[in-house]
Amino acid sequence: MAGDMLMGSNLEAKRILTTLALSLALIAAITLNPSVGTAQKAARKLTEQDIIDLLTGDVPSDQVAQEAQKAGISFQVTAAVAKQIRDAGGTDDLIRVLQTLAPQAPAAPAKPPRTVSATSSPTLLVESSPGQSQVYVDDEPVGSTSQQGHLKLPRVSAGQHRVRISLSGYQDHEETVTLAPGKVTTVTATLQRPEAPAVVSPPPSPEAPNPEPEAPPTVRTGQGGYLGVMPLTQQPAGSRGVVISAAQPGGPAAQAGLKAYDTILAVNGQPVTTTQDLRATLATHQAGEAVQITWYNGTNTVTRQIRLSAPPVRATVQPNMPPSLLPHKGLVTFTVAHDHGQSGKEYCTGMMSIGNGMIYYKGAKGTNGVHNFEIPLASVREARRNAVYLVAIGAFHLRLKKGTNYNFVVINQQGQYQPPDTILTAIDDARGR
Repeated sequence: MAGDMLMGSNLEAKRILTTLALSLALIAAITLNPSVGTAQKAARKLTEQDIIDLLTGDVPSDQVAQEAQKAGISFQVTAAVAKQIRDAGGTDDLIRVLQTLAPQAPAAPAKPPRTVSATSSPTLLVESSPGQSQVYVDDEPVGSTSQQGHLKLPRVSAGQHRVRISLSGYQDHEETVTLAPGKVTTVTATLQRPEAPAVVSPPPSPEAPNPEPEAPPTVRTGQGGYLGVMPLTQQPAGSRGVVISAAQPGGPAAQAGLKAYDTILAVNGQPVTTTQDLRATLATHQAGEAVQITWYNGTNTVTRQIRLSAPPVRATVQPNMPPSLLPHKGLVTFTVAHDHGQSGKEYCTGMMSIGNGMIYYKGAKGTNGVHNFEIPLASVREARRNAVYLVAIGAFHLRLKKGTNYNFVVINQQGQYQPPDTILTAIDDARGR
């Protein structure tokens, strides 16, 4: 009994001594700080270690809370700190008191809002389907879209620009965009396969007949046999056959399924490796005769029997040709169809004359209007056979230095499409090239 009383007295004495020691430490800190004017004003806030020392010195949690409320605390009560206080004997009530006394954590400085300089360059994003399409800005090539169809152009100048997206075998997509400094502009294009227009007839007019260009490089067969394909002028290096640039719409080859950029490999099992081989082989067959053509279409090798037809009739110079348009008067004239930008569905037909520093086009009949042009040769940037748009019928374009683009197809008196090689040569000759 006496021992129990003695043990209780010792614990009480230990608690009193610990409290007294902490109080003396606080008083000493106040006294030794010369910058403090009064004890209340300079009381040191309790640290985490002070709280733990009091608890391990057997000071009850409610008294520790009272001391903390008097002096304040200088630490944040995190989850880790709360665990240490509980391990030292602190209660949940003590921890809640300490949480209310904990100083507020300084707020992180707010980031200034991001500003876009009015003088920063605009960004042009091009999204194309299919991918790997060639992109032109103001008729200058600027890159190709990725396989997924994306291209980012961060250094295009502000202002209005003409964007053209092109891919072999598809119709070009063109649109005008206005780029603003610091802004992102997106051009989205889903390229379409071109549609071959119906055969057109020249306008009935006493002045309509005109001289036809020299014999086009269409493959003719013997004494009237006609396959209706047009080999590329320059065959790709390493080609194992003859690559064609077009198949005459409605002709034997087109009806069998041949199309632009297919490669003819053999005729009746006999391999052909050059345009000359193909012409020589076909020249041994007659109109109406069936021949076996083997070709590669980019995916599969196809072999089919194709019945040759008679070659199309070429236009000739007519007696009523106006003297002012005859070649010896300085102008070379062709009958052409002017495409109105709807894949050959809308057009006008008329006469194109080249000479005297000008290209003249006078439309006489068409759908959705008739056009007339007088184009100075000096304003022409390029005159070239189309690589994509209406390529199957041998269309060509005139692109002016200011960006305007005109598409035409050469036709004969029967409304049949003709290769544009001769008219393009006439334009180059007139331009001094």
